Formats: sequence, structure tokens, C-alpha cells
Amino acid sequence: MKIALLVQYEGSAYHGWQVQSDPETIQGHIERALKEIFGKQIGLIGSGRTDSGVHALGQVAHFEVDTCNIPVENLWKALNRQLPDDIRLMASTKVHDDFHSRFAAKRRQYLYQITTIPNVLNRNTQWYVRYNLDISKLDKLSEHILGEHDFSSFCYAGTETENMVCNLTTASWEVHPSGVMSFTIAGNRFLHHMVRMLVGSMVEVARGKWDMDHFLALLDKPNRQSHVITAPANGLALFQVSYSEALQPEW
Repeated sequence: MKIALLVQYEGSAYHGWQVQSDPETIQGHIERALKEIFGKQIGLIGSGRTDSGVHALGQVAHFEVDTCNIPVENLWKALNRQLPDDIRLMASTKVHDDFHSRFAAKRRQYLYQITTIPNVLNRNTQWYVRYNLDISKLDKLSEHILGEHDFSSFCYAGTETENMVCNLTTASWEVHPSGVMSFTIAGNRFLHHMVRMLVGSMVEVARGKWDMDHFLALLDKPNRQSHVITAPANGLALFQVSYSEALQPEW
């Protein structure tokens, strides 16, 4: 059977999602918890590989087992007892055999938070920007990136993916009275570092360092070797992953 997990984590202490030689990864911790429960090594597949320091409020992962002696809807509680406090499973459910957390995903939504007023309590989840930012410029840039574009200019140069076209359905900024500026972005797929590069480059325009035409040229004339600014990892969180109605997990 296939079982899906809904995962939240504060990624500051971890070297990203994916298992690697360093044991401090999100996937690594959950796989070790699965081994404690099932008594054998089980591979876990996430909807996306968040980088070091990136957080998640709605990461989705799945694994396969022959049988589960714990009611599947309660499995997340048993796994949480094996996990550190900054990694929390929010739900577990049996899913269709055709479900795949990564390849079946139809929409991914990210949240990026910036603050212009430093707050030590939020230092791990917000990017503190010391400059005055023109929100009207951020709004205009958001409108331009909506729809289908080749985002080669806003992608880690070492990315091996050949297809750089993504379709963005949401891109909007909101300013809160606390001084926090939140950027919500959603689309069918995202490239490596894409959200952080878009945010970092938008901020360059909003602070007056770049003119808007420079940003638009990066968008209209894709170039893998373009010089763009990458926003820090700590402001980014994977917010939600959605699937077709037939495959959407019933959390």
C-alpha cells in the first residue's frame, strides 16, 4: 500500500530535505522514524527537495509498505514520537496506487517573508532587509511573472533540467502592519533556487538598485548565465502541494 504524509518543519538546523552523507536532513530523520516503526529501511519520496534552511508548512511525502499494524490515519502520531520537535507530521493517509508525491503534483505554493523591522524571534523565518522597498514596484513585477515563461535566468546555473518553462498562477505581495511583507507564489513547477532568485531580484528593483527594465530583460531573454540576486533561504517555506481530485490525499 502507499501512504502519504503531510509534513511541517523548521529547516534552520537541517541540510535540506534530501538524504545525503550528512545525517541532518528532513528525509533522513523521517526515514529513521519509519525504520523504528516498521523494523526495516523504507524509502521516502517528497514532493520537492527544499534546500538547507528552507521551511515547510505543507510538504507531502509518500512511501510504500506491504502492511501497517497501526491504523494509517494514526501513523503520523506514532512517527512524531520518534522525531525532533522542529519536524512534525500533521497527517497520514492511504493513497491511490497511482499517487506520487512529486510527479503527480499539479500545483506547488510557496511563501516568502521579508521584514523591514528586525525581530529576533523571527530571525529564522524572515529575511531582514535594511532598505526601504517600493511595494508598487514589487506588485508590478509580480504581474509580469504570471503565466508561462522560460525562467532560465532565475535558476541555479548547475541545474541539469532541460525544460525551464514554468506556469505561474499566483504571484502577489502583501504588506502587514507589523512590517512583514509576504510573497505568495504558486505554479505547476519550480526550478532550483527559482523562488529565492525571483525574490532577491525583485528586491533589487524595489530598493532602487536595478531598474525595472533590467528585471524584465532577464525574464524576456532567458540566460542561464545571468547574474541575479538570491534571497536567503530562511525566508522561504513550501506552503502547499496540490494534486488532481482523483489523487488528492484526504488528510
